Amino acid sequence: MDRVCLGDKLTTAPIAIGMMNLLEWGLDVKGLSERIKEYLDLGLSTYDFADIYGNGGCETLFGEVLCREPSLRNKIEIITKGGIVYDKLRRPYFVSESYNLSKEYLISACEASLQRLGVDCVELYLIHRPCPLMDPAETAEAMEKLYKEGKVKNFGVSNFLPEQIAALEAYTDIPIVTNQVKMSVKCMDFLADGTQEDALRRKIPLMAYSPACGGKLYKENLSREDLETVKVLHEIREELGAETIDEVLYAWLYRLPVKVIPVTGTGKKERVLRAVKALEHQMSRVQWYDILRIARPLCVSKKYHDI
Repeated sequence: MDRVCLGDKLTTAPIAIGMMNLLEWGLDVKGLSERIKEYLDLGLSTYDFADIYGNGGCETLFGEVLCREPSLRNKIEIITKGGIVYDKLRRPYFVSESYNLSKEYLISACEASLQRLGVDCVELYLIHRPCPLMDPAETAEAMEKLYKEGKVKNFGVSNFLPEQIAALEAYTDIPIVTNQVKMSVKCMDFLADGTQEDALRRKIPLMAYSPACGGKLYKENLSREDLETVKVLHEIREELGAETIDEVLYAWLYRLPVKVIPVTGTGKKERVLRAVKALEHQMSRVQWYDILRIARPLCVSKKYHDI
C-alpha cells in the first residue's frame, strides 16, 4: 500500500485504525498487542484516538501495550484529539455541547493524552471540534507551545469548515495537514459545504470517519431510501467484483479527487480488510454518480446541483 503524505513531515498508512470503540472490542493488553502486529504486517500503522474515547480509557489501554512492548512505538503513527469537554457526571457517554479551545485547556488535554498513551509526543494532534468561543490567536498559542516543546509533531483539525480553518491559520505558521470529517454515502455534507474544495486548494488529504456508515446499511428494517441505496450498492458490487458492499462504500470515497484516508471504527479485522481490498477497485464515474443519485440526502441536494 502506498503511504499518504500529510504535509512535508508526516506519512501515514492509507487507512487509519479508529480506536473510539476499543474498549468494546474485548481485547486485553496481549490481544491488542497481537492485533497491532497483525495490522503492521498489512502495512496498517496509523491509529486514531481522542481524549474522550472511553473517557480516556482507549488511550490508557493502548499505552499499556506500548509500555509492555516499547519497540512498537517507532513502527506506528499516533493521532489523537482534544477540545471536547466531557463531564460524565452531567452527560451520557460521548454527548457534549461544550468545547474549549483555550490555550490552557488544549495544552492540558494534550499532555493528559500523552500521559495516558505513555509517549513523549504524537505524530498528529487534531482540534476535535470548532468552538463558537474560539479565539484563534489563543488556540494558535497552544499549538505553538506544544509544537516547540516537541509534544506534537503535526497539527490538524476535525469537523472544521473552510472559514474556521482559515481563521486559525491566520494566527500561526504551523500548517494544518488534514481535516477529519464525517464522510460516507449517508453523510455527503463535504460535497456541499466547501470542505472538499478547501482540501484540494490546500493540497491536504481528508480523513473520513464513519466511512462505512457505521454499519447502518447492514441492519434489519431499513428505510425505503436505505433499501434503494443498498440495492444499487449490490449492483455495483457485482460490477466491481467486490465481495461486500463495504468495499463499494470505501471505493466511492477513494474515487473522489481529494485524497481520503478512511478511519475505520470496527474491532473486526475482516471489516478493516475490506477497506484495504477496496483500494484495488477502480470505480467508474458512472458508478459513482449512480450511488450519488440514489443515496444523496435532501439537505445536500438543496445545496449541490441537481442531476
